[in-house]
Amino acid sequence: MNKTRKLTYTAVGAAISAVCVCLTNFGWLKVSLLMFAALCYYIVFFKCGVLYGIADIAISLTVAFFAFGITPLSSAFLLDAIIFAPYSLMGYFMRRLYYTNVKTAFLRVGITAAFANLALCGVWFTAKWITTIDIVEISSKIGGYPVLALLFTLFALVFDLLFNQLSIRLIKLIK
Repeated sequence: MNKTRKLTYTAVGAAISAVCVCLTNFGWLKVSLLMFAALCYYIVFFKCGVLYGIADIAISLTVAFFAFGITPLSSAFLLDAIIFAPYSLMGYFMRRLYYTNVKTAFLRVGITAAFANLALCGVWFTAKWITTIDIVEISSKIGGYPVLALLFTLFALVFDLLFNQLSIRLIKLIK
């Protein structure tokens, strides 16, 4: 693939994902829009390589920050920067770990669970010290941090399964 085509993929992916991050602040489909932004990042990683994918993430977050007036403390911006953008990079490196094979499925589940807990720590510290969200009180209502971590890990595993299936189908559609 030539450089012009790679730059086009990067620009289109960044534009679509920036719009998804912006719409997340105003809509009620928050996770699905951020998942679509992560799919845009993943497609650029897959089609153009790691450097173009990282550039796509940087451009997308910069555009979302400046063009749409999103503050860095907005939930969509933070969730995309802490969870969904890094997940798309991790998903790129796990692209050959399919759920159809038992060994690779266990490996993928383990990696995703570890990432989910690291991402939850990032969200926890960000919400606790940077934003005004009282995450300690929210987690105490459901049983504390261990219950929150378990629920978040289960959510991440379901998300990974859906993301894996969608990415396989989208890559086949895009030529």
